[in-house]
Amino acid sequence: MLGTILACIPAVFGVGAVLLLAGFVVSLVGLFTKNTAKWPSIVGMILSVVGGVIGSIVLAIVLAANLAGPVLPTAPTDAPPSTTEQPSDTPTSDPSETRPSPEEIAEGYAEMLLAGGITTYEDMPDFYPCVGQQLYDSDLSDEALRLISTGQDPPDSEYDAASQILQDVVFTCDPNGRGVS
Repeated sequence: MLGTILACIPAVFGVGAVLLLAGFVVSLVGLFTKNTAKWPSIVGMILSVVGGVIGSIVLAIVLAANLAGPVLPTAPTDAPPSTTEQPSDTPTSDPSETRPSPEEIAEGYAEMLLAGGITTYEDMPDFYPCVGQQLYDSDLSDEALRLISTGQDPPDSEYDAASQILQDVVFTCDPNGRGVS
């Protein structure tokens, strides 16, 4: 049983496999020993084989998952396209000149915080969408919001104003008042 348990833990699979092999050999010897009960040996052999199969499957799944890399969530293909209003004075011919959506801003801000090692808001699913919408509605320029939506700092000319707006937005969107620290 110990071999089965250890074989299901990928880090110590080798130790579990050795124990399962040893259990199989001991059970095989017990099966051919005269004047002994045969059922414990048969159970030991079956457990060794089943434990080896289960441990191998677990190891194969873990290795396949590690080789495949992280699975990133994607937007469903049947979702309707985002309909964000563009300010009337903003040209819509060049997508790099438009205001990013609240969702894009939220993703970029989350990326900025995570890159800085801040995980305070991971357990608050409404925090980042709130920040995205608040920043979208703010007086920050489209350029500053584009930079934030790509996980970058706002331009130097707006950095102080953006910092103040971000601070206000964080305290608005964080009902616990934890703030970024």
